[in-house]
Amino acid sequence: MSRELHNPSASSCTGAVALTFVVIASTAVNCEGSHRLHRELGDPDEVLRHMACLLTDGAEARDFAEGTGVFADPLLATGYQALDAEFKDSSFDIDSAVTVVAMQIEDEHEAQWIVACLDALQVFDREDTHVRLESLLRQCVALRG
Repeated sequence: MSRELHNPSASSCTGAVALTFVVIASTAVNCEGSHRLHRELGDPDEVLRHMACLLTDGAEARDFAEGTGVFADPLLATGYQALDAEFKDSSFDIDSAVTVVAMQIEDEHEAQWIVACLDALQVFDREDTHVRLESLLRQCVALRG
């Protein structure tokens, strides 16, 4: 990926376009897989059971985690890993997320961009004013190694 993707203040929109592509492609990968399973199985509970099986197959877990787009950019991966290390399965607010990522990369402006990107990639479950890392993704990332 180009440096513009890393630089949220870049004057060109290359980064925004590239990020939009990553978000759309990543969401499509995970949504398409879920929708395909729902069409094939016809039962939402069975789809959830199948998705839970990701946790027993390292290759599928890795594909799922990488399909989210979190690992499409080293800064996104670093931000996600910093949040996982700090919060694990606990809830937190977005400002706390930015603080944790900023401490990791030593750049608050870029940390805001990273957290916004992770939010766009839908890696957070929302709980009123707080978020937490999406559980299935978090477990698949752990299996990814």
